[in-house]
Amino acid sequence: MCGRYYIEIGDHEIEEITRRVQERLREEEAQLTIKLSGDVFPSDIVPVQVGPDDFTPMKWGFSGFDGRALINARSETAHEKKTFADSLQNRRCVIPASGYYEWQKSGGSKQKFRFYVPDWTIYLAGCWRLEGDTSVFVILTRESVGDAARVHERMPVVIPHERIDDWLNVSPDVMREALTGLTVEAVA
Repeated sequence: MCGRYYIEIGDHEIEEITRRVQERLREEEAQLTIKLSGDVFPSDIVPVQVGPDDFTPMKWGFSGFDGRALINARSETAHEKKTFADSLQNRRCVIPASGYYEWQKSGGSKQKFRFYVPDWTIYLAGCWRLEGDTSVFVILTRESVGDAARVHERMPVVIPHERIDDWLNVSPDVMREALTGLTVEAVA
């Protein structure tokens, strides 16, 4: 599961994405409060890539049937679920991040771990849809590998930089078979 990620200013790629989103908002005269740095929580509005060099602000989380936000979708089964199938087929996206967090229960407390690739923007696989006038997204997850497997059984699908255009444009069936993602480091 991915319940929180973060964006660090200082990363050249993140700063370029931030500039593009701010420019787009000025052009559209949009009045949105966008999270451009720091910890990102469900329901925050953040930059999301929907096409080559096309970044747009979106809210994290599909509206659920019980009123709670759906923030993640299992990559192995999302194509079978009514809630995610159309978005996965027709509206894939990537979410730029500096890293993400997972928590491991230990006795009566939780320890937070930060996962990242040093000096590298990571791109989390997602899909999106419109809810009224608001674009919303979910992050796809997979079985954990590497350091992440010691902390939590699920992790976000991380799209390698060279595969971003493929993820945004190629058949999701082809991508589901091809994606392996990156193994990221854990820092307690």
